[in-house]
Amino acid sequence: MRSIRIFTQMTKANLKALMSFKIDFLVSFFAGLLSQTIGILFLSVLFMNIPSVAGWNVYQIGILYGYIFFAEGILTLSFQGTFGLTNQVRNGTLDQYLLRPLPISTQIYGQRTNLAGLGTSMTGLTVIVYSILKLDMVLPIWKFILLIVSLILGAVIRVNINFAFNSISVWLEGASGIGGTVYSLQELAKYPIDIYPRAFQVMLLSLFPFAAISYVPTAVILDKKESLFFIILPIVTVVIVILRKIIFGLALKAYEGAGN
Repeated sequence: MRSIRIFTQMTKANLKALMSFKIDFLVSFFAGLLSQTIGILFLSVLFMNIPSVAGWNVYQIGILYGYIFFAEGILTLSFQGTFGLTNQVRNGTLDQYLLRPLPISTQIYGQRTNLAGLGTSMTGLTVIVYSILKLDMVLPIWKFILLIVSLILGAVIRVNINFAFNSISVWLEGASGIGGTVYSLQELAKYPIDIYPRAFQVMLLSLFPFAAISYVPTAVILDKKESLFFIILPIVTVVIVILRKIIFGLALKAYEGAGN
């Protein structure tokens, strides 16, 4: 609870600082709204030429897009500190975290706030709601709860994936390209994993579990998978949080000081 309170206070302080520059505040927000437009336009153009992909129509895939947008937006909005840990080492910022009597991970989480993330996450929610309406779906209460829970767990997974793979750059002393490579893999989760070879499907549900964020809940909501399939999401959430803690712990043990 103490960590949550500290993180909340840090986020509030960041938001107050951002809101003091009203034009920048608005530009950042609308930049997030517009940043995903290209992806949505591409999806629209794609389905102007083909009726479906592996049995999924444009609105069903739109839900996949929405899940990825929402999780990415939460990461960008409130957890910007998990990016660029290598630069924090070079600039000596990590040393500051180590000297303070506060949880290190909480300080990293709340270091920066980016209003573009709010626009991105709102775009994700809008795409999900719009797609469900276009599919003429009436969600029973259990599916509505599943939708809410999966959005939260998906954001947790996305944040911890980012933190874990950026921690590797500290652990391996400068392997900064890992985070960017992993970041690009989330594009694969914007489409049904049925179109990929079996090895890629397993990879996107385990080692790089972006499909757990989008495909797992969407497949259950659309009745393409049995409800038991949803159990993958909470399992992956627990596993990725544990792995993130282990990797970050190894990174701190390997850390030798600023600039190293």
